[in-house]
Amino acid sequence: MNVLRVGKYRLLQHLGGGGSSEVYLAEDTVIRRKVALKVLHSRGADERETRHFERETRVASMLNHPNIVTVLDVGSDDDVQFIATEYVEGETLRQRMQRGPMSLEDVLDVAIGVGSALAAAHEAWIVHRDVKPENIMLRRDRGVKVVDFGVATLAGGGDETDPLRRPLVGTLYYLSPEQVRGEPIIDTRSDIYSLGIVLYEMLAQRPPFEAHDVLEVLAMIVEKEPPPLPATVPLVLHHLVKKALRKSIYERTQTAAEMVAELAELRLDMMIRARADRYAV
Repeated sequence: MNVLRVGKYRLLQHLGGGGSSEVYLAEDTVIRRKVALKVLHSRGADERETRHFERETRVASMLNHPNIVTVLDVGSDDDVQFIATEYVEGETLRQRMQRGPMSLEDVLDVAIGVGSALAAAHEAWIVHRDVKPENIMLRRDRGVKVVDFGVATLAGGGDETDPLRRPLVGTLYYLSPEQVRGEPIIDTRSDIYSLGIVLYEMLAQRPPFEAHDVLEVLAMIVEKEPPPLPATVPLVLHHLVKKALRKSIYERTQTAAEMVAELAELRLDMMIRARADRYAV
């Protein structure tokens, strides 16, 4: 690999990464298109990192949805494997939340976009397993993109020999109770719980379960009910978030499509009321 090139891609800017993988803003020198290029240095990667990378390539390329980042190319150059995806010009949801409170309209738009992406993934029997603000990109035109399917798995099981098939795959504050309990089968309702946590965090400006000790956070996820959302949040949204965060998967919102429909109905009601207020005498 040339320091400034990977295959036909010219590296323009380092965007992030860790371990043996890095992400760059790059240019496809054939068609002059900017892409996000994720590269894995095979010589420095352990088995887990390699599996993570291969899985992200395979799973993301199976999905085609406006709210899921599009895989454009995969390949290798000497000892480097790469994935080229569309370059999402904007910021992560985490970066947006750090800038201050979000309007209720923006919160709903983000949740609907993420929920729609998950509904498409779940239709393909794919569980993301790492839904969190860092994996949600907000475009400048207000579009929403879900990224990083590197720890995704097949709903209901998957490859028993896969080292990624472990209960605590994911990110601490967004783990579902069943993941924390170490249940062997994690299904699509785990993603719904994680989306519920993200929705709660957008509304409350903090996650529902926080503590300095990791074990205390894990215990809270399994045993505690989330604190009430701010009084300014509509009651119907209180109920929607509470249902998404049920400890039992059987009492939880059952599908991402169901959650999207409820969010979209609330969003439509808000638009109708806002229009009526504008024309009120």
